[in-house]
Amino acid sequence: MNITTKDRIFRVFLEILSEKPFDKITVRDIVERCNINRNTFYYYYSDIYELLEELFKREFSEMVSKYNSGFRWLVGFSRMIENCYANKKIINNICASKSYDYLVTYLFKSCKEIMADYIYEIAKDKNVSRSNLEFIISYHQFGVIGTLSEWFRTGMGETPQEIIREFLLVFEGMTAAIERADNQK
Repeated sequence: MNITTKDRIFRVFLEILSEKPFDKITVRDIVERCNINRNTFYYYYSDIYELLEELFKREFSEMVSKYNSGFRWLVGFSRMIENCYANKKIINNICASKSYDYLVTYLFKSCKEIMADYIYEIAKDKNVSRSNLEFIISYHQFGVIGTLSEWFRTGMGETPQEIIREFLLVFEGMTAAIERADNQK
């Protein structure tokens, strides 16, 4: 298989990220390991933050685009949790750096898209105001991201299956909140 230079840069970035915190990675580390010059790196990426952004896009975009309708999102969400767990060293090194905020911000955005699709799907035959739906989305979005952040920050002691089970309780709460909002009318 022919690996492009851009893919090689990305793979080396992941290798290094599994070895040390993001803040400690330099363009020099990447170009030396790739055996390329700095100009080649900058041809593909403006800086290492762009690599980090690409990492998030690759890992979380599939979940958003592929699994966001109906209950299929749960499959994507489960895969994301399992993938984070499988890449624990990388997640730990992101958490140990100042770039952790980038991860949380990206998760927050992705989570909102998925939850909005899920909530609107559940509520499509209900008489619930848009403001109530937006509140339910926001409330649960903060809960999910807070829980994921804590799981990441504390070293992912629970298995993916345990975390997914906990999240299922949260998602049942979303359905109950929509039912209550519908009955208030």
